[in-house]
Amino acid sequence: MQDYAKDHRTRGEYQRKIDVDLADWHGRQIADIKRADIKDLIRVKARKSPIAANRLLSLITKIFNWAVKEELVEASPAMQIDRPGKETERERSLSAEEIRTVWGVIDKLGYPWGPLYKMLLVTGQRRGEVAGLRWSEINEEGWKLPGERAKKGKGHLVPLSSLAREVLDGVPRIGELVFRAHTDAALQGWSRTATRLEKLTGPMESWHIHDLRRTFATHLRSLGVDRLVVSKLLNHAEAGTTKIYDRYAADPEKTAAMERWANRLREIISGAPASNVVQMKLA
Repeated sequence: MQDYAKDHRTRGEYQRKIDVDLADWHGRQIADIKRADIKDLIRVKARKSPIAANRLLSLITKIFNWAVKEELVEASPAMQIDRPGKETERERSLSAEEIRTVWGVIDKLGYPWGPLYKMLLVTGQRRGEVAGLRWSEINEEGWKLPGERAKKGKGHLVPLSSLAREVLDGVPRIGELVFRAHTDAALQGWSRTATRLEKLTGPMESWHIHDLRRTFATHLRSLGVDRLVVSKLLNHAEAGTTKIYDRYAADPEKTAAMERWANRLREIISGAPASNVVQMKLA
């Protein structure tokens, strides 16, 4: 954790898995952990949650790969162990009616979870990036997400719409982290909070927290926002000649798109058209 994962964006989740899922291994020498031990552990985990078992196996593989490089073990016993859960690309996004339902009960989660979920939907950024938001990253231009906290080290400017600013205005400023527990440390309890929110929303097709990011992108496209602008807002990696030659950050277009989304959200939440819709030229 101090070497490989010191600055990793999911460091908190790694530590939780080590503390909870690998607790039975804490008193053992790493060289004594065999392939059968790993397979047994993953098999038990997969009975309740195959996808979580996949994630755990991925972490175990990383740990042993690091141990090989550090010459703590001669070979990794985690090599070529099949993932137990079949994963397919999700297509779930929330409809306008579902957004209205979720937004209507989200304040019942209280701080920090209520405003955190709102910011996930309003900004479309990744869970860990929003959860780790610091007051020092926010200025007049928007939210400057630093590379050390962004996926693949690629920081960018996230324009903050008027709605995003409203959400932040309601957040108590009691530490460096915008969304904090009792200390300035990574939040815990994501699954518990998701379960609570699911109960508050009542009957609704199952959805995951990452689906809010897909909802953001889907609704932006339905508003006529150019695909490249949406990609830049999502901070997706670009390939080919686009990556090499297109250094334009599209900040004006990103800002306009964010305000357009804010106004659409206001329409959805209130059920009435917003009065300050930003007009955009379509590419």
